[in-house]
Amino acid sequence: MSYSSTSFINRRFITLFIFLFLSIFLFFTNKSSYVKKIEKNIVDFISFVVYPKSWYDNVFYIKSNNELLAQNVTQLKLLNSKLTNYQKENVKLREMLNFKESYPKLSLLPANKVNDNFTSVFSIIINVGINDDIMKNQPVIDMNGLIGKTIMIGDNASKVQLITDKNFAVSVKVGEEMSLAIFKPTFGKYGYLEGVLKTLKLNEGEIIYTSGVSEIYPSDIPVAKIVSFTKDQDKLTQNVIVEILAKINELNYVFVVK
Repeated sequence: MSYSSTSFINRRFITLFIFLFLSIFLFFTNKSSYVKKIEKNIVDFISFVVYPKSWYDNVFYIKSNNELLAQNVTQLKLLNSKLTNYQKENVKLREMLNFKESYPKLSLLPANKVNDNFTSVFSIIINVGINDDIMKNQPVIDMNGLIGKTIMIGDNASKVQLITDKNFAVSVKVGEEMSLAIFKPTFGKYGYLEGVLKTLKLNEGEIIYTSGVSEIYPSDIPVAKIVSFTKDQDKLTQNVIVEILAKINELNYVFVVK
């Protein structure tokens, strides 16, 4: 290669170097937002190339923090759920205490329904028995009304025949005259009244109560409310349909009337 050729290449290299230097200088001295954004990307790239371990450490640190944050959020949700359940249970227990105080003439023993595996639509198991002085044929109620009666007693548990059992029946008083009738279940939360005379004035929504004539059930326990009533010309009694007040499908806490 001749001297002139070498000199020409050197001049081109020097010219290119000066051009790049001036371009970089002008680029970094330009404070526009677009240039600043490109400048940041270049710095990040250089940092990644020169200090790759530091970059990976930062990524790992962020990932670990995110996983820890997710765990904390899950734990807080579980804690909040437990707190909500405790608050609901506390409210329920207060309601039960107030309910018990509203029936000072009755001796009420609180009880819990046992696991649903041992229950049916016609009976439940409760966690009180002989050791709690429970006997056969004692009424069981919730805060809404009559649930049924005890029919089998163990040392620490009892079986309760529900008011929805087709073989269940209870004497009730109905109407302004408090006439006697018999409640019997039909299906689900409904039943009917047997023996209500045509002459008795009734009202929809009227609450019927235990009559107290039975040796099992004391008087004035709410049983059901009247849904409808009709009269047939060839019958002396009315056809009265009622809705059971007790929340049979939501039973948890109950009372045994001793």
